[in-house]
Amino acid sequence: MSSDSLALGIDIGGSNTKMGLVSPEGVLTCVRRMPTEARGSDPGPFLSRFLPLVDEVFAAGEGRLIGIGVSMHGAIDEERRGPIACNNTPALRGLNMRGLLEERYGLPVVVNNDLTAHSLGEYRFGTGRGSRRFMALAIGTGLGASVILNGEPLRFGHGTAGDTGRLILDPDGPVDVYGVRGSAEILCGVPGIERLARMHYGRDVPAREVITAARERSDERAVAIIQQIGAYLGFTLANLSMIFYPDKVALTGGTAEAGEVLLEAVRKRFYELLGDYYRIVSELTGGAIRPVEIVLGMGGETGILGSVVELLPALDQPPGPQSP
Repeated sequence: MSSDSLALGIDIGGSNTKMGLVSPEGVLTCVRRMPTEARGSDPGPFLSRFLPLVDEVFAAGEGRLIGIGVSMHGAIDEERRGPIACNNTPALRGLNMRGLLEERYGLPVVVNNDLTAHSLGEYRFGTGRGSRRFMALAIGTGLGASVILNGEPLRFGHGTAGDTGRLILDPDGPVDVYGVRGSAEILCGVPGIERLARMHYGRDVPAREVITAARERSDERAVAIIQQIGAYLGFTLANLSMIFYPDKVALTGGTAEAGEVLLEAVRKRFYELLGDYYRIVSELTGGAIRPVEIVLGMGGETGILGSVVELLPALDQPPGPQSP
């Protein structure tokens, strides 16, 4: 494939839809954004705004377009055509996005669940480079993990590695949107941050403000909240690591913008819970199972980048950035 070949990446999230052209090296150009606004049951209003924006990106690009990648919120059908369950974008439920785009543009189209797309982007272009068993843990409004094993994403749970956000951390905890008590998502996601904020501040404080104040270490209460979230996440990862044996985990999503405060708390709880387990099994298996490295993800437009990874030619995978 020539160096001027590009793929169109699309990231349809619960709140915003973003798209752009991606080179094999991960250079992103011609970026466009719009509110998703896909409530109700009719996809028509969304598509009436979405398709002209795709046309605009096509027209703005300079290079040969080789295909379209789409990252979509929700559980994806087995044929990877589109979502079969998507609470935040119900109008897109059952939409054959792959077929629609293939017919309109005459190009190959791949569709992925958003968690899988983000992990592919992180694996190809970010901190996952060089990892054999890579996990991306996305923390934002909700929580979910995706796994890349020897370069291939695990998709045994409707496009993902299962509904990891439903992992139960506290059987006496609050109930999440699916009725699960004490799930990782309800404790670690935005509702969990804002629940702790009400306890610490005695009033409602948006999660975004808590995350920013914790990152800047400008408010001890915000730091304490994010440290508690980090402890829950460390607990979550300790459990998930017994199933997937990742050698590297990247924290991604909006909550990961809390930075080192969050990372330190996750690592502390993870290693407190597991002790010498990974050192011992690494020695017993001759390094087949490796100690887990926990890092912050690269952030940015990972969903757009990851949506097209399967369309791009393979690159050598040098070791990714090392954590301190």
